[in-house]
Parts: sequence; C-alpha cells; structure tokens
Amino acid sequence: MQKPNIDDKLTLLADFGQTDAICAEVLDNPATEEGILLKVMTRGPFQEGEQVWIVDRDGSKIGATVEKVSEQTIDSEVTLSTVLPA
Repeated sequence: MQKPNIDDKLTLLADFGQTDAICAEVLDNPATEEGILLKVMTRGPFQEGEQVWIVDRDGSKIGATVEKVSEQTIDSEVTLSTVLPA
C-alpha cells in the first residue's frame, strides 16, 4: 500500500463492519520512525484504542490503531496510526 494523499478514498474494516473514509491529512508519526498518522473523515462508532484494518485496492489489509475521534455531525474525524510496508 502506498502512502495515501489528501482526498483519497479509503476502506476501513472495524468490529462493526466496513465503512468508507476520505483522507483529510497525512502526517509523520513522531512516536514511531516509519509510522504515519492519517486523519480521515468517516462514519461509524469508532473508539480510541480500537484496532481497525485499512483495506487496499488489491484486498490486502494494513492494521491501524484509532488514536483520536472527533465527532462532527454525522461524520467523525478519526486519526489512525499505522506503519505502511516499504
């Protein structure tokens, strides 16, 4: 999986099922050398600390952790931390 760009569509797989997300921001994660933080706009009952999967176009999955959830109307801004394979 390549590092997503702003406005890229992502598919997330969580305990409650699959949902779509739009990438709003991509940042380097200062806590891990190769990690990134993805801020996405999405719908669903996400909780901080929850493990989710980012599903790539080819069907492969990358694990991510929900770092922060900011409720905004129906959609939520969710910050995910992950390490993308090189």
